[in-house]
Amino acid sequence: MIACALAGGCALLPSPKSVSENQPLGPAEIRSAQSAAASISVGKSSKADVRAALGEATVVNFDSGYEVWVYRQRPKTELVLLFDPSGTLTKTRIR
Repeated sequence: MIACALAGGCALLPSPKSVSENQPLGPAEIRSAQSAAASISVGKSSKADVRAALGEATVVNFDSGYEVWVYRQRPKTELVLLFDPSGTLTKTRIR
């Protein structure tokens, strides 16, 4: 009887994967780098388009006018976006 109670109690605990999927996203975090990359278009998407689709990013500004935006997917994947000085998305990379 005790073994059944213990086994049943373990079945009620959520798996670690479902816990992380249900946790709220932090700043510059996304659930899926692949899905996020598919929702934007190189050569077409503006910074405003990307912000509307993905939210705020970690931004690195360069003196040349280019910007790099970084979004994290837990635990260690990143979506890196490069914007030209006019604000158009020019390149994406998942690393």
